[in-house]
Amino acid sequence: MKIVEQKEYEFWPDKIADGLIRDWKAKKQVINTGTSMSGEPHIGSANDVIRGDAIRLALQEKVPAELIWISDNLDPFRSVPADMPKELEDYLGMPASSIPDFWKCHKSFTEHFESKFIEQLKSVFVNPTVMLGSEMYKKGMYNDVIKIAMQKKDEIAEILNQFREHKLSDDWYPVDIICEKCKKISTTRIFAYDPKTAKAKYVCRKDEIILHRKNPVAGCGHEGEVSILDGNSKLTWRVEWAARWVFLESTCEPFGKEHAAAGGSWDTGKEIAEKIFNYKPPYPVEYEHFLVNGEKMSKSKGNVITVPDMLKFMTPAMLRYWMFQGRLTIAKNIVIEKLVPNLFDEFNRAEEVYFHPEKFDKKEQTNLARAYQLSVINPEKEGMHVEFDMLKGLVSVAPEGKELEFVANELEKKDLKIVDDLEEKVKLVKNYIQSFEKKAAVEFSDKEREALKEFAVKLAEVKTEDDVQNVLKEAANDTGLSTREMFKAIYKALFSKETGPRLGQYVMQVGMKETINKLNQSTDTN
Repeated sequence: MKIVEQKEYEFWPDKIADGLIRDWKAKKQVINTGTSMSGEPHIGSANDVIRGDAIRLALQEKVPAELIWISDNLDPFRSVPADMPKELEDYLGMPASSIPDFWKCHKSFTEHFESKFIEQLKSVFVNPTVMLGSEMYKKGMYNDVIKIAMQKKDEIAEILNQFREHKLSDDWYPVDIICEKCKKISTTRIFAYDPKTAKAKYVCRKDEIILHRKNPVAGCGHEGEVSILDGNSKLTWRVEWAARWVFLESTCEPFGKEHAAAGGSWDTGKEIAEKIFNYKPPYPVEYEHFLVNGEKMSKSKGNVITVPDMLKFMTPAMLRYWMFQGRLTIAKNIVIEKLVPNLFDEFNRAEEVYFHPEKFDKKEQTNLARAYQLSVINPEKEGMHVEFDMLKGLVSVAPEGKELEFVANELEKKDLKIVDDLEEKVKLVKNYIQSFEKKAAVEFSDKEREALKEFAVKLAEVKTEDDVQNVLKEAANDTGLSTREMFKAIYKALFSKETGPRLGQYVMQVGMKETINKLNQSTDTN
């Protein structure tokens, strides 16, 4: 990868990389990310992973680096998403990984969404080391830190109580047992622990109701004794977060702003890491979450946007570029109709800055070229720099199924060199038009309808562009329209608007038969 010079200005992943190399003297820099897989993954689910990839790339130019993504699939299932089967209520309080796949295509509910999420990450060039929480516990990766946490439970409680209104009870433990009988994890309570055998006695509280976002969950009343190791228990979240930094040797972790709130999981996590596990907390990278049309993303509001949703209108590199640009602590508001045109044009400019840095100042080289470089990953050749509005205008008047050929011909007339990425851009712009550009309803006067029908008949005989102009004038004269009025009527019939490309060229390129069909369809239906 060619390194863009960074001296006076530095892009945010490079600032973080420099800080890590300077202050975390590690053989390998490890960027740690994680997601709770309790439903359909959306663009926000990928926030820390995609941005973490920018940090990995910046680091790898200088030192070994790894990006890890953890599926927190052992988290308790707290509520049934609005678009999911109601039968899922039977699994509230269980580890999410224990729920069967209701779509019967994967081994479990979480694997169904994990596989989707991993494919979505791959679609935007992100290939992290994937770890599943349930497997991490079963393989014993947490065993040592669980023993330490149990040994120092009172010290952990003291740290947590600094930030709690209601203090933890003296019999609190930093792990939750998975009930051997009903498989719930939210309802169990340890009442005795033997550090020599690492076994705990517990009860699955039958009479005690644990609320999960308005969902009451009751235990089965079972009492038992089980080892707390090898996947039989799970550390509580605030302890678990700090604990896995230790055995993963994490040096950096991006996370949402809610974790960084005063007394939040970052405040407690770094204290637990330092005081309980004697580990230096990773470099924190706080980010703001996405909004959709100014509102928080929510399934109940029906405004959830996924990575595939975004890729209908932009290339993977454009999506990465959009996520990398701007301050991480300022919320990005997704209004796709407005975002896409601006993003197309800004990405074109960034590409130009990258390939022709001598034309631009250092600040633009950093903010645009570096973002482009980390988005494309290995830029080899320049794409086409056609403004979005020009592409949209051409695609909107192109014949159905022949958009690429039409657009390429029109651009060549403007002496623009056609390159490989045009096909993808035409497809994306077509998607945009179909989604956001509603065709205006058109109406024709009797005189216009008569003129269009006559024009369609005469058009069958034309052989040149000049012939098109001639029969247009003849049809106008025969029906009492001016030439200008005739042009407007034809453009309305062909493009649902009163302007369009040069008519003679358009007809010769598209073909008589298709043009005549379009004219007849329009006059028959309007």
